[in-house]
Order: sequence, then C-alpha cells, then structure tokens
Amino acid sequence: MSVSESESVSAAVERPTSYCIFQEPWWLDAVAPGAWREITVSSGGVLRARWPIYQEKRGLFDVITLPPLTHRLGPWLDLGDATKSSRRYEIEKDLTNALLEQLPRYDILQINCHSGITNMLPFVWNGFEEMARYTYVIDLAQSEEELWGALRENIRRESRKARKQLTIETTTDVEACIKLIGKTYGRQGNPNPFDCPAMRRLDAACAQRGRREILVARDESGALHATLYLIWDNKTTYYLAGGADPELRTSGAHSLLVWEAIVRSKARSVEFDMTGSMVESIERFFRAFGGQQRVYFSLNKMSRRARFAWHGKKMLQALFSS
Repeated sequence: MSVSESESVSAAVERPTSYCIFQEPWWLDAVAPGAWREITVSSGGVLRARWPIYQEKRGLFDVITLPPLTHRLGPWLDLGDATKSSRRYEIEKDLTNALLEQLPRYDILQINCHSGITNMLPFVWNGFEEMARYTYVIDLAQSEEELWGALRENIRRESRKARKQLTIETTTDVEACIKLIGKTYGRQGNPNPFDCPAMRRLDAACAQRGRREILVARDESGALHATLYLIWDNKTTYYLAGGADPELRTSGAHSLLVWEAIVRSKARSVEFDMTGSMVESIERFFRAFGGQQRVYFSLNKMSRRARFAWHGKKMLQALFSS
C-alpha cells in the first residue's frame, strides 16, 4: 500500500464512482476553485482512500474546514471485500492513519464527515475530538402510499391545503431561488450564504451534469411562495437549500415542496437525505417527513498555539463580562 498526494497519483489509478456528491472533484472545483487538494492512499494502481481538503487562512491560523455550500466531506475509504468486523476495523484504521500522516500543517481542523465514516476511533486515537450530528434519511424503495403515511399529520394537512392553491414547477432560474432563500435568512436576521459566486458556479456545474433540480411553488397570481434546491449523486438526493416568502408562509408551500421532492426523487435515487440540522425547530420540520435518523460525525482538533489563543480569548471574555 502506498500513499501519495493528489498531484502525483498515477493516471492508471482508477477513480471509483462511490463518492458522495460533496466529494466529487467537479463539486469542489465549483465551490472552491484552486483552493482544495486531496491526499490519497493507493495499492496496486487501485485507489483505496481519499481525503479532499479545503484549507484557508483565518488571521494567524491555518484552518482545514468545509468549503462553501458543502455540508459534509471527510475521507472516502475502500474497504474491499472485508466482511468480518475485525478485519474491517483493521483496514479502516490502517487507511485512516495513512491519510492522517499526510495531512498538511494546520492550526484548526473543523469538518463534518459524510455518513459513510462511522468508525471514529482512529481519529480519537490521533487526538481528534468527535461529535455526533444527525440527519433524517428517507428510504425511497417505499411506495408512495407508504411515504405519505409516514408523514406527520400536520405535514399532510399543509400539503393538501397548498395543493389546492399552488402549482409546483421545475425552473432553471437560480437567481429567483437564491432570492427566495435569502428571504428566509433575512427573516432570521442572517445573511444569505447562497448569494455568492460559489452558488452560481455550482449551479452551472450541477446543471451541466444533470445533478440538480430547482422546485418552486407558485400561486395563480404568479407569486413564488417557496423554493427547494435539490442535488444528487448515484445513490442519494440531498436537500441542499430551501426558502419561503415570510409573508406567504401560511400557504403550506414548503411542506408541499418537500413532499413533491421526495416523490420525484424515487425515479433517480434510493434515498432522500434532509442533510440535517442541530437547530431544534429545523430538526422538528425535517423529522416530520418520516425519515430514519442517521448519525454523522464532526471532527475537531487544534494545535497547541490555537488552543492557547482560544482559551485566552475565553478568559478575556469572562473577565470583561463579569
């Protein structure tokens, strides 16, 4: 087994098709052009592990974090045909350690791993802190009747109400989608993270590859009530972003859009991922669509000087707030 930087990976190394969409090179080129790299582990011309890395400077510190608009990243591991648990865990440990040995120098590492990374022990043994995070994933092998029956009653009620007064359309107007998403963030007093060049590059890249769908709910007067931006890879459709007009929130448009997205996704995916949130009100909404809770993990590690600076800042805040 050999380790290598992405620049020196042989062209003979076969690229698998099992990456989640956030790990795809074209995705990373869109959201972080020229600002990401990858470390790899290969054996006999076969890629065994890969970790795309986005690193930026924040003040005096080098930070490895998630690129813009990217919910999860972390390593990809090929465990081969290891069926015995003991062998599987050994391979996970070896591949993870081989990747960790290649990490560039950093002061802070803060990322969310995709849900395929479940064995966090190799990271813990290397000094990382890990924390469980949660999403809800809907099995699209279910019939439409089963999916509808799994919805919470208020979601079914809102969807029926919205269906009477709204039409669901597919659009390519990403600007209208961004604007509507911005209204949701504005209601919360936050800037719109999707109103950026990265989102426009990403939309073009996804559209070119047939990997996105923009849904809108519109009434008879032409007013847009809500929007949903969906993306997908070979297995999963993801809820990347959604938004609604605060003045039209009572129409039930958002509930209807998510339901419509779930039904449409049956034709292309085996599961629908709500992408998760630790905010209680958002979690409650996502949970209402009947998915199964799935854990994914965040990784955190600080260098000695970064930890010293962080503790110093906390001490100063405590002193001046007392």
